[in-house]
Amino acid sequence: MTLWYEYVGNIHIHTTASDGTGTFSDVARAAQAAGLDFIIVTDHNKLCLSEEGWRGPLLVLIGEEIHNPDRNLEGSHLLCLGVREDLSSLANDPQALIDAVGANGGVSFLAHPFDRASDFLSDTYPWLDWGVNGFTGIELWNYMAEFRSYAVNRWVGLLIVNWPQYFTRGPWPETLAKWDELTRDRPVVALGGSDVHATPHHFGPWTWKVHPYELCFRAVNTHILTPEPFSGDLDHDRALVLEALRRGHCWVGYDLPALTTGFRFWARQGERIALMGDRLPPGEHVHFEIWLPRPAHVRLIRDGKVIARTYGDRMHLVTSRPGVYRVEAYRRAWGRRRAWIFSNPIYVREG
Repeated sequence: MTLWYEYVGNIHIHTTASDGTGTFSDVARAAQAAGLDFIIVTDHNKLCLSEEGWRGPLLVLIGEEIHNPDRNLEGSHLLCLGVREDLSSLANDPQALIDAVGANGGVSFLAHPFDRASDFLSDTYPWLDWGVNGFTGIELWNYMAEFRSYAVNRWVGLLIVNWPQYFTRGPWPETLAKWDELTRDRPVVALGGSDVHATPHHFGPWTWKVHPYELCFRAVNTHILTPEPFSGDLDHDRALVLEALRRGHCWVGYDLPALTTGFRFWARQGERIALMGDRLPPGEHVHFEIWLPRPAHVRLIRDGKVIARTYGDRMHLVTSRPGVYRVEAYRRAWGRRRAWIFSNPIYVREG
């Protein structure tokens, strides 16, 4: 396979510019400590482009999470990445906003499209406007939002604050099902987001951060593949990240139990090679290859249904059937099986 360069990043981050508790410097230090290559900060309805740039070995990119906070049933948050102007004035019209992101050279992702509540934490912010089109993809796994439904009371909430690794399981099944539904019609890219705010939680005389930036940066990340390396030039490197996200040359990795660095999913059809996010024409045999950095429970999925599974670090399958093919991998950690890797699909169908 052609040499591709892998970079790991964290997307969907909040700072003191909106409702986060860390400054841009705090966030950058935490990301460097976690070993990330890039981050994309997405404060609420605020685009702080002056903070964009290289900070040591870390590429800091700025996006925006746009939504209408005055909506009666608040939801339909859109992650707007790569835009060069504030588009929050379009928050009342999700379709116009999506169109403007594309016209501005950016990519758009539906944030926490399905969101579950609990009796203790009842606020949810799901995507409400499913009639829209033209968005790049969806946030398949939102790390912070997952905990909300598990916090059934204050005591369980305290456990989640202190030992989040015991509660993390993976994306909601309804999110996976919706993604499979959407990809039947066109390519839809999946990414992972932390949605980190590092909000203080007070219990008597004690205060905790829920959850700290560095912890979140070691958890649900988005790994990208680029055809050339970062150069240190902001415009060049920003374009590499955005193009990888636009084309789906990426996967969602839960890096806390075990790093997902080195995962690969590709397909070969004669002389053609397809990465995650790419398309191959139907009618000829396709050789699918899956490589994992360590053994796991692996599923190859076509059109939302499991067609092959194994336990190991390699899988090979040959088929001539058209469809949308993607990979899921699970590993046992902290007493139970947990989601680990979600690839973007390879599309075998007419363009």
